[in-house]
Amino acid sequence: MTEPIPVATIVHAIPNRTRLRIPSRRGDTALFASLATALSAMPGIQRATVQPTTGSVLLEHSKPLPKLLVALEEARLFRLAEGLQKPVWSAPVPIEPKILFGVAMGAFALWQLTQGRVFPPAITLGMYAASFSGLLSSHNVPDLDE
Repeated sequence: MTEPIPVATIVHAIPNRTRLRIPSRRGDTALFASLATALSAMPGIQRATVQPTTGSVLLEHSKPLPKLLVALEEARLFRLAEGLQKPVWSAPVPIEPKILFGVAMGAFALWQLTQGRVFPPAITLGMYAASFSGLLSSHNVPDLDE
């Protein structure tokens, strides 16, 4: 027996992009084709991509997610599973560009070492990596004059 309104879970959500999964209806190509048509016609949704084989629905939207979910349930397209009102994943934590650059320089230094180029490329890149990641800041170097 199939359920009248499919139950969806939020797999991934970032601003203006949400992936939902309807595991109980995986493989139901007719349902997902009708969902794609109905979702594309809804205000606030720019694009709806469905994958019947995985039971996945990707929404690109301009409406805030809570309001969008209410509208989807009111349209009886699907409802959110109980207890899963918050997304499983959220937007990534921002990374300090300086640290990211330091990690990249460290990776390049390791690559130079694997190529046998120890002096000066690997050493220079290693120093840049340590400098940008904060390992060689003046706060980490002991004062020898004291």
